[in-house]
Amino acid sequence: MFYIWVAVGGMLGAVSRSFICRVLADKSLNFPYSTLSVNIIGCFLMGVFIEFFALKAQMPLGIKVMLTSGFLGAFTTFSTFGLDIVMMMNKGAFLNALLYAFLSVILGILSLYGGLCLVRMFLH
Repeated sequence: MFYIWVAVGGMLGAVSRSFICRVLADKSLNFPYSTLSVNIIGCFLMGVFIEFFALKAQMPLGIKVMLTSGFLGAFTTFSTFGLDIVMMMNKGAFLNALLYAFLSVILGILSLYGGLCLVRMFLH
C-alpha cells in the first residue's frame, strides 16, 4: 500500500508540474520562469508539509509519503534538495550543507553536459 500512495502522489505531482509549466510557458524568453516557479513552489510546499507533519504527527504515513516523496518528488526534486540542505544546517553541519549544494549543482550540470557529449559522440 505504501507504494500505491507514492504512485498516486507522483501522478498528481507530474500532472501539476506539466500544468504549471504549460501555463507559464517560456514563450521565447531567455529565462526558464516555469522551472524556477515549480522549484520555488515545491520548496515552499516541502516546508509547509514537513512542519505540518511535525505538528500533526498522528497523520498516516501513507498521506505523508503521498505528499512528499510522491507529489513533490514528481513535481520537483529541488524541494528535496532544499530540505536536505536545511536539515544539515539545522544539525549544525553548515560545511556539509554548502558542499552538498555546490556538488549537487556543479556535478549535476557537468553530468548533464557529459551525457549530451556522449550521445553526440556516438550519434555524429
